[in-house]
Amino acid sequence: MTIYEKYGGYDFFHQCIYGLYLEMFDHPEIAYHFIGVDLEWLSRQQTHYLIRAIGGPDLYEGGNVKEVHARMGITKFQYAEIAIAFRQVFLDRGVSKEDTAFIMNFVASHAPDIITRKTSLIDQIMRPIYRTIRKLFGWIRSSKTK
Repeated sequence: MTIYEKYGGYDFFHQCIYGLYLEMFDHPEIAYHFIGVDLEWLSRQQTHYLIRAIGGPDLYEGGNVKEVHARMGITKFQYAEIAIAFRQVFLDRGVSKEDTAFIMNFVASHAPDIITRKTSLIDQIMRPIYRTIRKLFGWIRSSKTK
């Protein structure tokens, strides 16, 4: 059974990706990339791109990943933030760690085509803040399980 079949197919993965983009539309360093973008169209394109890698049908009719992202100026920091959220969306919706790792390896294989800018001023300002928040959140989460 493929990952695609295991979780119920298209609708499940579309809801995951739609949820991811809802989150990204609110992310202070990333949201500007989505100004004027139709969320439904974008989540559908991303779903089509992903599902063919996890055993679903090949429905993708969008452009080349590198060409689509060429002028967006996505930095390593922004890519990492999106990847963290992408991973969490699948885990939160019950995708196993192993299947999530497979999906994330697929996503990571496209990083060189998506990251088109080394850094930005906002990245330099926000990176230490996010690092501190994640450490604090991890500490709070671990103290609740004790």
